[in-house]
Amino acid sequence: MSHDADRYEAYYAQKLWQLLPELYRAEDSPELDRKGPLRELVERIGAQAAIVRRSIDRLWEDQSIETCDDWVIAYMADLLATNLVPGLDARGQRRDVAKTIYYRRRKGTVPQLEELAADLTGWDVRGVELFRRLGRTRHRLDPEVGGPHMEPALRVAQGLSGQLTRTAIGGTADLRSHSGARLAHTAFDEFFHTAEVRRGQGQTGWYGIPRLGVFLWRLQSVPLEGVTPVRDATCENQFTFDPTGRDIPLFAASARVYGDQASPPAEHQFPAPISGPLLQTAFAELYAAASTLEAGAVVDHSLGIYRRAPTGFEHQLVEYDPANPQLTADPRRPKPDYLLLPERGRFLRRNAEATEDFRVNYHAGFSSGIGAGGYDRRQPGKLTGALDEPLGLVSAGGDTLALALGTGPLSGTVLIGDSLTYTSGFDVGVGPGPFTLRAENHQRPVLRQQQRPPGAPASDWTFTGSTTPEGAESELFLDGLFFCGDDVVLTGTFGRVVLTTCTLDPGNPPDDGSEPPRAADGKPLVPCRLRIRGQVRELEVDRCILGPIRTEGTGTLERLTLVDSILQAPPGEPALNLSGTDVRMTRCTLLGRASVHRFDADTCILHDVVTVMDNQHGCVRFSAWATGSTLPRRYESVEFAPRRSLFASRAFGRPDYAQLLLTAPTSVSEGAEDGSEMGAFCREKYALKARALRIKFDEYMPIGLSPVWVYVT
Repeated sequence: MSHDADRYEAYYAQKLWQLLPELYRAEDSPELDRKGPLRELVERIGAQAAIVRRSIDRLWEDQSIETCDDWVIAYMADLLATNLVPGLDARGQRRDVAKTIYYRRRKGTVPQLEELAADLTGWDVRGVELFRRLGRTRHRLDPEVGGPHMEPALRVAQGLSGQLTRTAIGGTADLRSHSGARLAHTAFDEFFHTAEVRRGQGQTGWYGIPRLGVFLWRLQSVPLEGVTPVRDATCENQFTFDPTGRDIPLFAASARVYGDQASPPAEHQFPAPISGPLLQTAFAELYAAASTLEAGAVVDHSLGIYRRAPTGFEHQLVEYDPANPQLTADPRRPKPDYLLLPERGRFLRRNAEATEDFRVNYHAGFSSGIGAGGYDRRQPGKLTGALDEPLGLVSAGGDTLALALGTGPLSGTVLIGDSLTYTSGFDVGVGPGPFTLRAENHQRPVLRQQQRPPGAPASDWTFTGSTTPEGAESELFLDGLFFCGDDVVLTGTFGRVVLTTCTLDPGNPPDDGSEPPRAADGKPLVPCRLRIRGQVRELEVDRCILGPIRTEGTGTLERLTLVDSILQAPPGEPALNLSGTDVRMTRCTLLGRASVHRFDADTCILHDVVTVMDNQHGCVRFSAWATGSTLPRRYESVEFAPRRSLFASRAFGRPDYAQLLLTAPTSVSEGAEDGSEMGAFCREKYALKARALRIKFDEYMPIGLSPVWVYVT
């Protein structure tokens, strides 16, 4: 928001100007439409008066931790003697101060430690007293486990036996339950173990008397509603939930409750991949329409399938009936109507007709709000999209977007109101002035063209800019869009092109250079490139996932600015091929080679060789770079071998895509200026949050216990 949105600066400048004698005002400037030095001085004084007025207006809000400015948080922490963690984000510090007394009243309890960790980090957390998972001989002071007077449900409620395996507390494991056995060595383990004397770290040293296991789920579960599934070309009864035709694991929605309403959490309440056995045991909790109203509360269920009959107009939820489960995740059930395969992100429809139309809701896992997705794309203090009325609202999928755009020239805003797949390419002209093509917040429309017959020409998404004799240039804004398969082409003249929270599918090319894998419908998973064939003065990329960017023919790009983004190119192709461009990257991960004219990098991971032609300008600071690169001066940066193993996965579509390994060197995982990790996920502050947990747990842990940190995702 602009500092002058309240008009205080103009108000005080005009008020002071009117207080001056008319003689001085008239002598200030001989021209009525020009400001003289006296008027300039008065306006500067008015700006300072506006600052004082805003400070006075904020005094009342600064009395409360919920509404105070960020700089006030430290002073309120001093009043409560809160051990405030330096470097933690404002959200975590604010909640720490707001709940200090609340934490101290419940100090040392497992629910309090779980809630403290969740408030500081925003992650889902479960604490397990691992000394309770020790196998031992029971004595007469222990409560009776069995007996005819105690029902199995009562034994489970009292913690005397496992819910799935019925294993008695401290006793021998009952391995007859597959669903219970797969939970061994997890946060939901129902078995008991011999004591370990090793130090509690990672996957070792869990089971001992002074051990408290703290299980952390760092990945986010992103909801996607009303998505067009992809029919398998080799098996017409199979469909993928993912609209690009990939096999991806389905995630459970985060439904953990803390505070006074907290109860022992179940596995399906945490943002993690849904396994087949989990879906079988918790089908009713995981499957339903997203964001339905139950008992006065909104419950965000994990997945749902909607079917439209050939004669119908609306999609209806395929209901789940426990008494007649024709919708199931158990492949052993004979001939179900629908079979869900959550590990692959697929469902099977028995005897599916070619005319049947489906929509799906599901959750996908990812590390951060980067790229197109169903999350809240807004940022504090920033406006999303244009303020003018949209030229049109598109919400039907298919070729409706191409029909709505036409051929141009276009100005204003076109809004896409759903997460359907749009299957037609377009070549539109952008008139002088701004043109915005954006998705509604919490929506992720996919632009993925239909499979073309062999030999058919490519049909890209082309935007053609223009300019007027007076010098007005086109401006293009793309927000929240997912481009898949074909390329995005910029032709003509653009003064400015801005991509915000967009995804240009980088594809899944194999490292050995063989033929790329194909989606379920047979379309190859190739990179979607951003090709510049015209003249673009400035290209801005904010929180995006992109394939290669390059200029072609007579195309030119003067300046490229990338912030909080991931760029990936297939082997043998540069991620950036911009010979005459000034490139500035901040908190980015570059997976591929690059060749640019000038280069600035701040808190980046340059995973492959980068060649910069002008080394006299620019700087690479707090970044990781590959050996063999030609870079300008470097400051507090780290060198490693090209394409070193740093990431949990480089395959786009995986939940851990571009996430740093837990074994990554500290110089990278804590190498940013503020102590967080380098690269695109610096914004998540993983290292700072982990440090905050260690500091706060030292304050609130019971005497004699030590935490064991276990990162589940």
